[in-house]
Order: sequence, then C-alpha cells, then structure tokens
Amino acid sequence: MAPRDCAGQLATLERLLAVPTANLELALVHACNEIVQPLGADKADAFLYDAKRDTLVAVGSSTQPLSALEKRHGLDQLALANGGRAVEVYLTGKSFMHGRVDEDDEELRGIRDVLRIRSTIGVPLEVAGKRKGVLLLASLQHDFWTDQDVRFAEATAVWVGRLAHHAELVEEIERNAAERGRLAAAEDLVTTLAHDLRNLLNPVDVRLQLIQRRALAEGRDVDVADVEKARKSVDRLSSLISDILDVTRIEHGSLSIELQPVDLTTLLREVVATLSTPQQPIYFVASEEIVVIADGARIRQSVENMLGNALKHSPASASVTLSLGRTLHGEAECATIDVIDEGPGVPPSLLPHIFERFVTGKKGGLGIGLFLAKRIALLHGGDLKVDTEREKGARFTLTLPMG
Repeated sequence: MAPRDCAGQLATLERLLAVPTANLELALVHACNEIVQPLGADKADAFLYDAKRDTLVAVGSSTQPLSALEKRHGLDQLALANGGRAVEVYLTGKSFMHGRVDEDDEELRGIRDVLRIRSTIGVPLEVAGKRKGVLLLASLQHDFWTDQDVRFAEATAVWVGRLAHHAELVEEIERNAAERGRLAAAEDLVTTLAHDLRNLLNPVDVRLQLIQRRALAEGRDVDVADVEKARKSVDRLSSLISDILDVTRIEHGSLSIELQPVDLTTLLREVVATLSTPQQPIYFVASEEIVVIADGARIRQSVENMLGNALKHSPASASVTLSLGRTLHGEAECATIDVIDEGPGVPPSLLPHIFERFVTGKKGGLGIGLFLAKRIALLHGGDLKVDTEREKGARFTLTLPMG
C-alpha cells in the first residue's frame, strides 16, 4: 500500500471549491475525478437517493474504466431493497471500510464478482444538513484503505455535499426563471388572442341579433330557438374571453370590484338555470335567503367557473350540487357556497397548485377558472378552498364575509 499524499489531499479539498456548479451531474462527476487522484482509487461515486424509485443513483462518477463497467452492468443504481454496503451506509449514516470485499457476504455479488472490487470505503453524504446519499470509493487491490483515508473521505463528503447543494440551488433558480419566462410568454399570447377574439366575436353577436329579430318578425320559431342557442354559446365564449383578460388585470393589480347588496339565493338560482342541462343537472340547495355586500357580477363569475370545473371533471350524466349556507369563522359570520361533484377528485400531485394560473387536471383547459375564482374570493375578503379528504369527487367551498 503506497503512502498517501497529504498535500495532494489538501489541494483536492481546495480544488473542490472551484468546481463549477451550474449542473448537478457535471459538478459531481468533476468532484469524483478530483477525489480519486490523491487516493489512487479505481473509482469514486456520488450516490444520491431517488425517493420515487427507492434507489441510490450514482449521479456523479469518476471517468475511469471501472465506472464505465459499473454503468454497463446497471450497478450505478442500487435499490434499497437489494441491500449491500452502500445501502447500509445510507440507512445507518455510519461510514464503512472493508479491505476484503470478495470475502464479504453482505456485499452485492455484482460488486464482488463483476466489478471485482476488493477494497471499499463508503461514507454518508449530506446535502443541506440532510442525509441524501453515499460517497463510495473503490480499489481493485486488497487492503488498500487506511483509517486516514476514511477520515479524508468523510471530510471530502462534507465538501461534496455543499457542492451538490449549491448545484441544486443553481438548477432551481434556472428552473424558476424558465417557468417565469414560460408563464409570461403564455400570458402575453393568451391575452393577445383574447383581445383578437373579442374583436371578432362582437360582429358575430350583432349579426345573430339581426337574424333573431328577422326570424321573430317572420314567425320562424325554429330559427329563433336555434339562434338563441347560438347566442348562448357566444355568451359563454365571451365570458371565457373576459376571464382571460381578468387574469391579466389581477396580475397587474387593476381588477376592481363594485360592492353592493347581493341576494346570493337569487343569483345562484340564475346561474343554475343557465348552466344546468338534462345531460348534466345541477341541484341547488339553500336553507334560507342570504344577502352579502359584494360585487354580484364577480361572484357570478367565480361560481360559474367553479361549476364549469365541476361539470368538466364529472362523468357523463353525473349531477353536480350547489349549496348555499352560512358558518362562523372565528367571530365573523360568513356565507358559504359549496360546489360538489362526483368526479375522480383532485390528484395529490395537483393539489398544491390547483389555484395557480395555467394549471389544469384535464387536457383542453386553460387552467384559469379556479385561479380567477380564488382571486375574486380574496378580493372580497373571503377564500376558496378544496376539501382533500373526500373519498370520491371534490368539494370546493367559497366563503364570503357577511358583515
């Protein structure tokens, strides 16, 4: 066993500080290459735990023949269920050294017989104060490592953990910047389209009104009914365009509300009459008449978006229930508007983002309805929440202060 170069090891720690951190994988590959040099190791791996697969993955490995052989045989991914010394180090948080790996029954056969590793060091790898993986060093020689090498590996793991944390932060910043750019581009495109559609839609509605008047004057009842249906479709499209433009107004802080007494019972009955169909009925339940000080048009807009979301996610012929009541929030009395559907419910992965812009659980939607409904509720001093404990379907509850 050749004596270690202490000066070289110190220089290695210094060089780790200069490793570029714009990309996590490249940073860890660079770090592993730096580590093997002063130790004379045949391979170094920085394994990080992948929770989705319950597996340790060699995100970074030194660029040596043994690392390439490891990857070819799939030994750069170590499932926790399969055990092995690297998994043991990760689970226990204790460093491990062995100089006779070929005699170690607790080690994976692939490492012993395929890679023919004879000496190994494994130390836990912490990132931002949490155990996230393992730093593994390997040699093809028996009894290659010393206690000093273990201490050096432990010190190196601290630096590699900081390096990984910095790389993760850089990647997160880049992802956030890209997401902000994507949202800004989407907002500009959608807003431009909304303005153009409104300009195109207005003449269509005017022409439909002229056709309807002519049909009425000539007693063509069938044509009158058909035009009425067409105008309702135009109205729905016009409402969607208004929603799109209102999203932009919210982002710029220019969406205003006009407060006045609103009879919620009457308003909700009107909404149900507009949206309910024989194919997808909406049942309205109200124990009493409730009046709040609010912007009636905005509340209607919010409820229509909630019902539209429920109808879109409900199975064919399934009903949706709209209920009105009151409750106490602390000492304040609030009106509550519940929309309950029989759909599949909100997926757990979507739940934290359900009220964000351009987030939708169904293909074909813009993902602005619930975002807008939530913001309208907040502008009134209320809120919009989703019940996450239902076994089937979803319940969205809009609260509005009554005082």
